[in-house]
Amino acid sequence: MPESRCLQGIWSSPWIFIFAASGSAVGLGNIWKFPYLIGENGGGAFLVIYCACLLLVGLPILMAEVALGRTVRSNPIDTINDLSERRVISSFWVVVPWIAGLAGFLILTFYSVIAGWSIAYFERAVSGKLVGITQVQATGMFNHLLASPGEMLLWHSIFMALVVLTVGQSVTRGLAALVRILLPVLIVVMVLLAGYSLKTGDAADAIHFLFRWSWQDVSFDVVLAAVGHALFSLSIGMGAMFAYGAYMSKRMSIARACSAVVTVDLVVSLLACLVIFPLAFAFHINLDSGPSLAFVSLPIIFGNLPAGQLVGGFFFLLLVIAALTSSISMLELFVAWLHEKFYIARFKAALLLGGAAWFIGIAVLLSFNHWDVKVLFDLNLFELLDKLTSLIMLPVGAILLSVLVAWFIPKTMLQNEMITRQTSHFRLWYNTLKYISIPALVVITLAGWIGV
Repeated sequence: MPESRCLQGIWSSPWIFIFAASGSAVGLGNIWKFPYLIGENGGGAFLVIYCACLLLVGLPILMAEVALGRTVRSNPIDTINDLSERRVISSFWVVVPWIAGLAGFLILTFYSVIAGWSIAYFERAVSGKLVGITQVQATGMFNHLLASPGEMLLWHSIFMALVVLTVGQSVTRGLAALVRILLPVLIVVMVLLAGYSLKTGDAADAIHFLFRWSWQDVSFDVVLAAVGHALFSLSIGMGAMFAYGAYMSKRMSIARACSAVVTVDLVVSLLACLVIFPLAFAFHINLDSGPSLAFVSLPIIFGNLPAGQLVGGFFFLLLVIAALTSSISMLELFVAWLHEKFYIARFKAALLLGGAAWFIGIAVLLSFNHWDVKVLFDLNLFELLDKLTSLIMLPVGAILLSVLVAWFIPKTMLQNEMITRQTSHFRLWYNTLKYISIPALVVITLAGWIGV
């Protein structure tokens, strides 16, 4: 297919694709979730298993998603329809991009609310409200935020407006320009904060915990957590990498670009641990305190550090930037489809979809206070959307896409996509996807469903 088919243009260089894909991958999961998963799952044991999951499951599936996106040079839905019309695959497979796009959209509805918490805490940090804060005060501050739908609505609305304004631009003027600035800024600031934390906090205990290996810490639950987070962290199953692959030049090596994305994602996650762990050990904060680590435990640390107001401000700004670079990819699939299929202007399409996500987000934020009722399966709306997307839609979407690429897309078509430049490397990727990545993902998903 000619490259002109992609109505939104082509990434100007491999680095822009890497920045955009890394921006999609790097999010709250890296800075907020990864450190507490490490804390809850044995430190170094989880890290080693997580790296193995990235290499054997995450990277092969990521490459498959990008390769499929580049085959037809269009949005994911039209890509599958095109392949179906050419009788390359069955029309059944159109379900794949719909599941992926819907998963990303639903995640955005509650992801935006959590991102709003980050904006709220950025404001609290820079205004000095965290200075000298105690455990009781930090807990009360977070509970007060959750009990204030008006304030959460404000931050949720600001964040969604930023997402819509970015996605509404063309890929080259909007997303590419944003990630070219924000991703390097995020990494540089994280390096500075990690250096400060290692110098100020308990670096020895933090590094020992992060890289300590013990067989006693290895369990099937740890493997489940590692695989699940690898998929979530790389934005696999949401259609984002599928969509970004459509903007990728045929001259780019998919293997090299995706390997760079996985590397950036892992480096940011490790930097987040080096920011948090030394300070947590120095202030005797439990690393297994779960989701409250960022919004209860860390404010206590920042509030009692020299220059903590500045450090805390930078940390929560990082959360906002990471959330923004991830969120813009969650709308891209359907925005591109509406624009290319129905010739709806990108900004109008982004406004329609972003407005819908914003509206559902209102119900989500109310589920933390006035509307904390059990909607289904004894879960409130936030819990239901979280479980539906993370346990069902993302893994099912990733499995279906991987099966489609490994077993139904003609091998010659994949070889023509320059996934790798070496024939032996192609075989390694292809066989790993078929016989390791897919079976592992199926087993892990089924085990998660039956509660093993």
